[in-house]
Amino acid sequence: MSAQTRSMSYLLLDGAQIDGLLARLYSLEENPVVYPLYQQTAYEALADVGPMLIALNPNSELAQVFNREWRTSAGIWLESDDEPEALVEHLRSLVHARVDEAVTVLLRYYDPRIAPLWLGPMQTDERDAVLGPVSRIRVPSESGGEREFRRESQPGSSGHYHATPWLRLTQAQLEHMNQAKQTCFDQRLLAHLRQHYPECLDGLDAPQQQQWAAQCRQSAARYGYSAAADVTRWASLCAELGNDFPQAPEHAAYRQLLEQRGQLPAQRLDNLITELHRQLLRADKESVA
Repeated sequence: MSAQTRSMSYLLLDGAQIDGLLARLYSLEENPVVYPLYQQTAYEALADVGPMLIALNPNSELAQVFNREWRTSAGIWLESDDEPEALVEHLRSLVHARVDEAVTVLLRYYDPRIAPLWLGPMQTDERDAVLGPVSRIRVPSESGGEREFRRESQPGSSGHYHATPWLRLTQAQLEHMNQAKQTCFDQRLLAHLRQHYPECLDGLDAPQQQQWAAQCRQSAARYGYSAAADVTRWASLCAELGNDFPQAPEHAAYRQLLEQRGQLPAQRLDNLITELHRQLLRADKESVA
């Protein structure tokens, strides 16, 4: 095999998950070879926080940082024996997909929690077509080890980016990946609660904790809160006031705040937290008295 066709290693990193990704790369490599995949696409304005392909020396400091900090949530390790230009073009063509004739969605296939859910159920020929010039993708397994997705056949033609995606996702695939995103968010939410409100999870086994987080997320959604930061703040209220918040009889003051007209959702959430602090302060004063 010639030097031009030998397998090369790359990282495909999520710029939205790593603060100051480009600056971090230049602090780890003297002259990193970086390909922002959103460039030359309809999403070019988001290129700095989009997926970035980086040529990788497997023995480099960058590889060590990836394995230590990013491999579980912010990117994938892949290998290819094709020319970098063909690899970039193919990966760029996968940044979005069609769910039906009218709907285009961004596909975060470079998230190591999403990639297995997308690639795993595929038949070999379908997976090979999606992988194209990618010979191997490496992602963490649930056991903490590593899981691989390999192309079994010789690479076919590479995909090419177009404003209308060539890649299609079925509704079942989309729902499967969305469920995984919710599960991943619930895990992050539980980590936050274990750090700041461990008592609310006392006595709950792992499935019960997962159910607690899901119920909290669903409760927030009923009141219009779905952004991660908002749901995390809502979870703080649930941790302090109980999982029946805000429906318990003693939560009338909170329900009144939630029903206020002329308030943005974020402002109502601020008001809820202010009310919680006021009630906690009053309870402290009464206990001292």
